[in-house]
Amino acid sequence: AIVAMGDSLYDMWLFFYDISIEEFRSHPFFLLSHRRWGQFHSLRRLTGSQSLKSAPRWGKKLLPSCYLTVRPALSWCAIASEGTLLALRLARGHSGRDLIVRIDGHFHGGHDYLLANNLAAKVDYDNEGRGFSRVIGRTAGVPELLDSLAVTVPWNNLGVLEKALRKHGDRIAGIIMNVIDYNNGCFLTSVDYLSGVRDLADKHNVVLIFDEVLSGFKTGLSCGQGYYGVTPDICVLGKALTNDVPLCVVAGSAEIMQKIMDPVNPVIAGGTFSGNQLGIAAGNAVLEILAQPDFYPTFLHRAQTFYEQLQSLFDSYSFPAWVRGLGAGFHVFVGTRDPVVSYADLARVDREITKRFFRTCIEKGLYFHTDFTVSAAHDEATLGAALERLEDVMKSIRRPDSGGALC
Repeated sequence: AIVAMGDSLYDMWLFFYDISIEEFRSHPFFLLSHRRWGQFHSLRRLTGSQSLKSAPRWGKKLLPSCYLTVRPALSWCAIASEGTLLALRLARGHSGRDLIVRIDGHFHGGHDYLLANNLAAKVDYDNEGRGFSRVIGRTAGVPELLDSLAVTVPWNNLGVLEKALRKHGDRIAGIIMNVIDYNNGCFLTSVDYLSGVRDLADKHNVVLIFDEVLSGFKTGLSCGQGYYGVTPDICVLGKALTNDVPLCVVAGSAEIMQKIMDPVNPVIAGGTFSGNQLGIAAGNAVLEILAQPDFYPTFLHRAQTFYEQLQSLFDSYSFPAWVRGLGAGFHVFVGTRDPVVSYADLARVDREITKRFFRTCIEKGLYFHTDFTVSAAHDEATLGAALERLEDVMKSIRRPDSGGALC
């Protein structure tokens, strides 16, 4: 068993574990690190005297809406997969339509509607950007019938999205996408693209859904929507809001969210642990910390400086790696020194060198997780120690006087 405290890992006997710096975590996602005291104290007070089931009176105290660009009513779920499923249901219930436009490669949880094409490994790379993507990787147990309820389009391609809306506009209920794709690495979009998506959604009366489960609060209190300055109709927030205590918030315009309370034909929402008090208490504590005036300027500057120093270290050893980061999230693409800005660019990543690099990092006491996140626990001293260990890694996998060749 492994115990995590702050920025470090320990074994079950609490001896300092060889993996001494758990540097990057997002699965689960800890923006504030393990056992942040302000949050931990709130949870301890709650669990001493309260039931952990749903509690609407507590729910009123959790107001991430005051930081978002969308000015929403809120609904709660226990986990993010329920949240994205509810967002689809709201889009369909509000519009009376059934089709959903989704992005090839974007992940939206474990429910059946969007399991196909949900990773870069499942992207339709035969699609040259002029048409819709093929259904790939639906997984066993998901009926083929569900393929008819989604139209899959390539990301950052307004032309194909517009084509989908022209062809199926009278059947399309919503468009769902990640604002920043941290799930496949660190892939970004642009203000022009998101603004174009917003305009097309308005033109065709389609609900625009931003899945901010991974991008939420990584770039600031207003999340990815605030970073790009584009407002969705619905957004989904999850683990970042509570520092990984189970809770999901679906935030949407009042016009759409009131469909939950429709007396004639409501959108069904809710469950035993939707809006549970443990999650609400955790979310309140996290928001109090994130809303401190000096939190983000200091934190984001420290993270960006680390990314730049990491790239400089790789370059100094002529190691084939490209670092891309935004806010608290980043990725190291190993095997290439050229920018990796699209899913097709992932073909340049060398899997063998990648495995060797991260295995050597573990041997040197530095742990990277699959979704790389710098947390608030990683101060300059910790990040400096990480860079020192990474330099040891470089020395271990490079031959001296070999022009940077791998050992």
